[in-house]
Amino acid sequence: MGKSQRAFTLVELLVVIAIIGILVALLLPAIQAAREAARRTECVNNLKQVGLALHSYHDSLGRFPPGRMSCDGWTGGPCAGKTWIDKPGTSGFVMLLPYLEEQPLYDLFGGFQRGAVYPTSGPAGWRTPEVDRAMKTRPDVYVCPSDTSLPMLGNDATSSYAFNHGSRGPSYGMDQVNLKHGNTGLFNYLAAYNMRDVLDGTSNTMFAGEVIDAHTSQSANRWVVGSRHLDSLRSTENPLNTPPGTGPYTLNAYGYRCNGAFGSKHPGGANFLLADGQVRFLADAIDMYVYRALSTRAGGETVTPP
Repeated sequence: MGKSQRAFTLVELLVVIAIIGILVALLLPAIQAAREAARRTECVNNLKQVGLALHSYHDSLGRFPPGRMSCDGWTGGPCAGKTWIDKPGTSGFVMLLPYLEEQPLYDLFGGFQRGAVYPTSGPAGWRTPEVDRAMKTRPDVYVCPSDTSLPMLGNDATSSYAFNHGSRGPSYGMDQVNLKHGNTGLFNYLAAYNMRDVLDGTSNTMFAGEVIDAHTSQSANRWVVGSRHLDSLRSTENPLNTPPGTGPYTLNAYGYRCNGAFGSKHPGGANFLLADGQVRFLADAIDMYVYRALSTRAGGETVTPP
């Protein structure tokens, strides 16, 4: 008679399963960390592309795009004699599209660029089919792969990035018009700065940073709209990654709370694009003096990114 083969006992089977479980538990964090590192690298590359586009725009026109292409009720300075109808409320991210190989998307805005009314202020007929399609589109370069739950805000696409509006934020109020046009950063309402304005040094001044998908107690960050605190303009008044709708400086805007903070889905901090084209990861625990100083274009502070 042939010898019978010895089978695994129940105890041995349970031991093997336990060993496999331990190995999975040990390997899973390493796999997740590797995936996050890859996503963070892609996010860095996105911001670098935005930086190259900003420099190309500057090379072509001698200035950077405004943070927002409208006066928003201000009647002095560059807005003297103008109304909100004279300039649309589009953001600088729209103006960069031709420099990011997105000319067809840019062309969809058409007349909206040249003087149509700001979306939240104008008549219902402002939104042509072409503009509607453009505002529903989310360019890949404006999306951090770690930000997997980017929502639509109504019919408008949101983004993972915002321009640096400066160190003054929600504590100055939602409708403080002089601040909208004269904050300390490089991107304000209807204000186009150039390299000569970056007196603090290009390696010490922010261009843009990451923002999470809901910067208010509801949601915001439409890449098309140049609106501070809510959409594509952010400040450093609140600490990095301050949760939506909270923070030491928070205001009630249009029925929900906003803090204007930068933030990301990366553990421990967020990526920021500097004016020299570098991308730096700033930690949540960054000193607030340093953090705010990096957002000023000509504050006279002597700091370097950590």
